[in-house]
Amino acid sequence: MKNWLFNIVSLLTLSTTVFSTALYAEPMVWKATKGEQQLMLIGTIHIGQKSMYPLPSQLEQFMKQSYGLILEADVKANPPKIDFSESTLTTDVLNAEQRKKLEEIATELKLDKTVLLHLPPWLASLSIENQKFQSLGYDSNLGVDMILSDQAEALKLPLLTFETLQQQLDMLQNSPEDGKSLLLDSLGNWHEDKKFYQCMIQNWQDGDKNGLLKLLSLAEWDKETMQSLLYNRNQTWSDKIQDPSFLSPNGRYVIAVGTLHLIGENSLIEHLEKQGYRVKLVTKSTTSNCLN
Repeated sequence: MKNWLFNIVSLLTLSTTVFSTALYAEPMVWKATKGEQQLMLIGTIHIGQKSMYPLPSQLEQFMKQSYGLILEADVKANPPKIDFSESTLTTDVLNAEQRKKLEEIATELKLDKTVLLHLPPWLASLSIENQKFQSLGYDSNLGVDMILSDQAEALKLPLLTFETLQQQLDMLQNSPEDGKSLLLDSLGNWHEDKKFYQCMIQNWQDGDKNGLLKLLSLAEWDKETMQSLLYNRNQTWSDKIQDPSFLSPNGRYVIAVGTLHLIGENSLIEHLEKQGYRVKLVTKSTTSNCLN
């Protein structure tokens, strides 16, 4: 489970066979200003491929003059120890049909079905997603947050984080029914996932906000999970951005968080606008139409 962190956005959220991208389209990048403080925000995908780079020039130029890079969590930190001795197990939450589906997927991915059944549902889902990403040719080392972390390190920029890996782990462990809805989403959309991930990356590259929102609408998450994994965190991060002990009111910062945190209702962008930030999209977008 070394790379479990990189799969969180696939749950929260998003090969050289990806569809071609429009000539002038770019991933969405926003600039937010309030007083003397300047922020540049980009939505990330925690898996990737070489065709996603370079990142928009506006972002890379801004980063060279910034005070630091802000990520959800430190993607290079050692993951915390996972203790699920008191957790609900996958075998306890699946009905016969769902269990059969999990066993079929395990066989296809060459995973041990017995091990999966005796993991908490959220961890079984991450295990399936991680193996699936590898089988489709995606690489967590080419995720946007990993690339930005490398660039910040090369520029000797400070790395700040909204959360620790332990906090992210606790969030998953405390999700309703130990993440049952996350696992059911993985099982229910199994046969659509190759096209789903191709579309996710194409929509991200094209800056297609509506396309990304359409993909989000396909997720089979319950309201509690959406509240916990998206909305509550957006509010917390917005509050933290305005905390002068975290960010200088006169500073310039690059913020890179999962794309789904920056679009749709109760997004981080919406919270910043409500707090008096002037927010503007600074990149050019186009419509992908890859799900049509």
